[in-house]
Amino acid sequence: PIEHVIYIIKENRTYDQLFGDLRSGDGDSSLTFFPRAITPNHHALAERFGLYDRFFTNAEVSQQGHPWSTAGYVTDYIEKTTPDIYRGRRPEPDETGDADEPVAGYLWDAAMRKHLTLRNYGEASEPLAHARDAADQKETEGVVRALLPSLQPYTNPSYPPFDVAVSDRRRADVWISEFHEYERSGKLPSLEILHLPRDHTAGVRAGMCTPRACVADNDLALGRIIETLSHSKFWSTTAVFVLEDDAQAGPDHVDSHRSVMLAISPWARGGVAHRFVNTTDVLATIEEILGLDAFSQFDHFGRPLRELWRSSPDTRPYTALTPAQPLAELNLASAPGARESAHIDLAEEDRVDDAVFNHILWRAMKGSQVPYP
Repeated sequence: PIEHVIYIIKENRTYDQLFGDLRSGDGDSSLTFFPRAITPNHHALAERFGLYDRFFTNAEVSQQGHPWSTAGYVTDYIEKTTPDIYRGRRPEPDETGDADEPVAGYLWDAAMRKHLTLRNYGEASEPLAHARDAADQKETEGVVRALLPSLQPYTNPSYPPFDVAVSDRRRADVWISEFHEYERSGKLPSLEILHLPRDHTAGVRAGMCTPRACVADNDLALGRIIETLSHSKFWSTTAVFVLEDDAQAGPDHVDSHRSVMLAISPWARGGVAHRFVNTTDVLATIEEILGLDAFSQFDHFGRPLRELWRSSPDTRPYTALTPAQPLAELNLASAPGARESAHIDLAEEDRVDDAVFNHILWRAMKGSQVPYP
């Protein structure tokens, strides 16, 4: 009965950082950064549709995380160059058609080969410079282009790609606006891919959203997306998969790769699942739903989440919850970690030293008196 898949990729949180406070799962609340007051929608969605406390990302860092999440493996080129990229010794490849492209392509290529309808929101995309209307000399909003020419026709030109300064609620607004157009036409793409990245946070950089506010914004954006979908006629034929591209953002008491994954659908049975799940198992599930071919041995031999489904759907709509955390809270120049955060590069994912960034976040969330684990 599932005809549509919405695949949401987020940035860099561990399981314990979000769900360590959920007693039903294997969590350590002493490592929780963003409890229910900050992430009420993540918590409510996990409690209704399923809590997966043994989901592990395949990737170590985002340079690998996005290929693992969209191509089912990482090329030899990326594996060999990632260490040097992360110690700042060479620039990242920025030319399409480089040796870092997977041989069988990406998830969107698999959908194209099956002639499925497709829409991309922010994944593998970059902003163009702000343009100026020659007629009235007014600033117009910059448009977005895909990094790969084949993905360009399917990419929403108004959906902001990675930029921590941009609210995820703004991204949700763009998605919701286009979703209403699909409702009017009665045709929703078979596959939608969304990048929802603000849970990456900006550390404690002065003038940017605090880590709590960044993640609360991300939480509310996700809640609004699910609310909109669940009040539509497409709800009973859709499955939403939400995961982090990697879990490099700090400690977890089980393993540093353990992360956040949600499977949201009227057909999801809910409860707590302790089975091992990794990124390529989620891809294998998407492939099985949409009839796609695998693009690596890892998703080919992945275990689809067949036990996830119930025999009849629970079509009750979901209502988004507003976090108790103030969404407009900004970092102060006097805050602990602000000086170190002033030097971090937030232009793209992972342009910052992980060890430095994670220590900054730990002090911001736990205080300087609690030792870093």
